[in-house]
Amino acid sequence: MDTNHIKTTFSIGKLYCNIFGHRYRVTKQITSHVNEYQCMLCNCEATNDDKGGITSLTPQLKDINETLISFHKKKNHAY
Repeated sequence: MDTNHIKTTFSIGKLYCNIFGHRYRVTKQITSHVNEYQCMLCNCEATNDDKGGITSLTPQLKDINETLISFHKKKNHAY
C-alpha cells in the first residue's frame, strides 16, 4: 500500500508572522497606488485589494494585476 506523507516544515519566520504579523516589502509596483508585496520572513505574497487594504495574492488577483499593468502601459504611451 502506497501512502503519501505530507511534509510539514517548521519555520521561525512563519511562527513570527503568526504571532506579530507579516513584514511586507514591495516586490512589484503595478500602478502608483497598487503594489505586490512579499513577506521578508515567510515569503507569502500579497497585493492591494479594491478598498486599499492588503490581501493575499491569489492566481486571480495576479491575473488582474497583470491586466492593470497592460492598461497602465497603454494609457501612459497614449499621451
